[in-house]
Amino acid sequence: MKPNRVLLTAASAIFSAQVMAGQAVFYVTEDGSAVRDLAVAVDGQKKLVSSSGFVVFDIDGGEHTVELSKYGEWMGEFDFSTQASEQNAEVQVEMIAGEAMPEINVYTPGSEEVAVVGQLSGFLQSEETGGPVAGARVSIAGSEQGVMTDEDGFFSFELPRGEYSLVINHPNYGERDVNDVRVMGNVNTGVNLTMSMSGDGMIEEVVAVGSYIPSTATAQERDSSAVLDAIGSEQMARFGDSSAASALNRVAGVSVVGGQYAVVRGMGGRYIASRLNGSLMPSTDPMKRDVPLDLFPASVLGGIDIQKSFTPDMPGDATGGAILMSTKGLPDETISKASITLGMNDRTTFSQIGSYQGGDTDFLGYDDGTREMPGYADSLTNGGRNSINYCGNPNQCLVQGSDEAINFGTSFENIYVAKVAEAKPERGFSISTGHLYDSGAGYYGAFQYKDKWTARHDAKLNSSSASGTYERSQRKVDVTGYFVAGIEGNAYDVTSKTILLRKTDDTVKTESVYNDSLDQDVSNVTLQWVERQYLGQQFSGGFYFDGISTDEVKWRVGVAQTSRYEPDRRSYEFINGNILAGGLERRFSELTEDSFDLGLDYTTEMTLGDTTFLELKAGLDYSSKDRTVDMGRFGIVTLDFANADQTGSLEDILDRDAFENSTYGFTTRTDPTDNYEATSEISAGYLSGKIDLGDWSLLAGGRYEDFTQELKYPYANDGPIKNSLDDDAILPAVSASYRLNEEWQFRASVTNTVSRPGITERSSSAQYDPETDDPLIGNPDLEISDITNFDLRAEYYLSEEESITLAFFNKVVDAPIERTVANGDGNAADGYTFRNEDSADISGIELDFRKNIIDSDSWTGFLSGNISYIDSEVTLEAESAQLEKRSSRELQGQSDYLANIQLGFDHLPSGQSVTFLANYFSDRIYATSRGDIDNEMEDGRVTVDMVYRWDYSDTLIFKGKANNVTDAKVSYSQGDNEIESYYNGRNFTASAEYIF
Repeated sequence: MKPNRVLLTAASAIFSAQVMAGQAVFYVTEDGSAVRDLAVAVDGQKKLVSSSGFVVFDIDGGEHTVELSKYGEWMGEFDFSTQASEQNAEVQVEMIAGEAMPEINVYTPGSEEVAVVGQLSGFLQSEETGGPVAGARVSIAGSEQGVMTDEDGFFSFELPRGEYSLVINHPNYGERDVNDVRVMGNVNTGVNLTMSMSGDGMIEEVVAVGSYIPSTATAQERDSSAVLDAIGSEQMARFGDSSAASALNRVAGVSVVGGQYAVVRGMGGRYIASRLNGSLMPSTDPMKRDVPLDLFPASVLGGIDIQKSFTPDMPGDATGGAILMSTKGLPDETISKASITLGMNDRTTFSQIGSYQGGDTDFLGYDDGTREMPGYADSLTNGGRNSINYCGNPNQCLVQGSDEAINFGTSFENIYVAKVAEAKPERGFSISTGHLYDSGAGYYGAFQYKDKWTARHDAKLNSSSASGTYERSQRKVDVTGYFVAGIEGNAYDVTSKTILLRKTDDTVKTESVYNDSLDQDVSNVTLQWVERQYLGQQFSGGFYFDGISTDEVKWRVGVAQTSRYEPDRRSYEFINGNILAGGLERRFSELTEDSFDLGLDYTTEMTLGDTTFLELKAGLDYSSKDRTVDMGRFGIVTLDFANADQTGSLEDILDRDAFENSTYGFTTRTDPTDNYEATSEISAGYLSGKIDLGDWSLLAGGRYEDFTQELKYPYANDGPIKNSLDDDAILPAVSASYRLNEEWQFRASVTNTVSRPGITERSSSAQYDPETDDPLIGNPDLEISDITNFDLRAEYYLSEEESITLAFFNKVVDAPIERTVANGDGNAADGYTFRNEDSADISGIELDFRKNIIDSDSWTGFLSGNISYIDSEVTLEAESAQLEKRSSRELQGQSDYLANIQLGFDHLPSGQSVTFLANYFSDRIYATSRGDIDNEMEDGRVTVDMVYRWDYSDTLIFKGKANNVTDAKVSYSQGDNEIESYYNGRNFTASAEYIF
């Protein structure tokens, strides 16, 4: 339908009566629709945009500053000027990706020779049918001009700039009036309307509702209701991160221990909650409740948020922080990528390192059955759980030299000796593809493979009782599969994410030390294969509707399974060249943890005044974890001491003759509590309200959690043992933020959180650390810790990308759970247990900054970094104080100082960039010690990396990275004595990525 022109003589009369001199008219849209609930401030005077997208200000002549915000979130600013008080301004603002793009037209009313016109168009929709309303007459009040809606319900006018009222008539829908509709010169004003047959005289504007998504990590931190550090996918790509662990190492107040486990503000895993796409994460470590972060490759991560202050929508044990990982979503366009990676280590690659005979599919990270428990041994011993004794009566035990005894002994692969192999270069590849359809549906899939060899070099041991050297080499195979599919509509979205993450470590460790106190040469060998896997399926979505106000509901359902498969871990010991029969162990273990997660979040946002907004949130969470640990331990016993060969190669000592001649026999060494089952459930609900009072924002709310945990030992000597813990808690949170101006923002919060004991920490007897074999003696009397948290942060924003923040925090922990030395003799004296200490107090300061230092036509550059100081004091309870011979100490794993620096340069004409990164942590407690002996400390060190990228063309990208360029020494000390040290070498990788 062609637009109809209103007679300019009649329209000019209407226009002259309505327009006043010295006005600024703003029309704000996004994706063609009027933006709701956005505030516009002109020279400090703030008003809320109307539901039609317009807002009008009276102005004087001169320079004018415009600032835009939504619910207190800064969304842009710009300037314009008028030469005299009689001049008006028309400003159309289009919001594109959260950025305001203004078009400004300044004019003097009545001075135009020809009236400037704009377009007023829209469509009518039936509330009852949802279809178009055809045949309605739409007319301009006070004139004879009108048009009929076409078969699609559309209408259109061309009108001089000004304010109008519309009258709509339809034989079935009756007459409706629409007032205060503005038309701007050379701008199309959209008026999309809903009409009802109920005859209530009301017309509702149809408005597309969306969510503002900050475009940079700095903007995300600024707009958050909590103390937040954000890592976007662009940062991870820029800094060459290989996993979530390497990315978190750069965050203020965060360190990563062992390359896997995060320590946030001095607090380890028990004080940290990890979520993937909103779902709680099961663990792959039988001794820990926290998630090994090296399991999550950067290639599938869309971003990581580290929320350091508790809010009611977060888990109640997020004391140190909540690590919120999100995987990549639907692509913005159709795209496919393929990349290859090659790498080397200047110490390891092509050198001779430890190895042993494995299976045919080791290169895939899957054991082909070579290492699985022998079927004969499994059936004879019930998976290693039944005890085996040797005697002459077949009705009471295993007879020496019998076929059964021989078959039992020879069923195990006779592979013990660590051999030498040449370390291969790192190699890997990845491929991904995605497509977004016009309907809003899309998909994205990715697969990645990496094979890398590592080793410790010049490794030395020098404890108070023994000194010597060791070698430790690993082959690491990573396999990642990821697929996401979904659809995004105007008012809803549904997404399915399937995730497979696998990490396999094949480890060989040989150790040779001299025990001075016993005058013994001791040699140890460990061969270990560990497969860790995460397999998850997550569904999530949301929909938006006009309920109380602008309402949003988000939901999620997730199932996941993690596993740690350790088949045939072999360890043995020679003393003065003689095999120690009691020191040989072959261990078969498998941990499986199934989790189910369900969540529902409801948010409504209301406008209470020109500068007052209210956001209400409520939600329900439910999560459950079911863990099963199956373990079988086997060893050897000497049956004929007189004829037993005890020297030479262990493969020769334990050949077939050793079992046929009954000099040695295999036996079981599984402890009754090695096998266990555990379940935990958390049901939670929360409610919070956030009110924005212009410069102030206040948030208050609470979270209720009901927690149950049960631990079962089905094969305990005295029958099945059950250990249960039940608790419920109400956790309040109050926070406030103050925006002094567009640059300065201040935050403060007071919250309560909890820390619950891990599953095995409450066990009834001893477990063994899967890496060190140190005894870990559980404490069934452990209690839940209560924590009070205080947070303050000042933020100064130079731009959307530049900021300086200074934060202070304090955490007071009642009855903190700490790993400490065990009260026992013999082997128990070398182990650890867990106790509720009296109290802990942790305080710290964090300074974080980013500044663009070069901005020219050819070059850009930035400098960013952070430094943290953390002080903690744990007041020990009486038994711990007596055993450790001290009344207080620091938290384990906490460094006093943490620092990071990043310096980056981009050469725009050539598409090249280079980034330098440095990371530092100071000394931290690795393990507590008994008596007057100093604690074992991991010595602080500095690591330096460099990342290079060259966008050769639109379809070809080259990348390079150098890790640990200073080859920093890794060392551990006890007092003034360096008890362990080694070097990892420098890593160099290069990759090429092709986009098609």
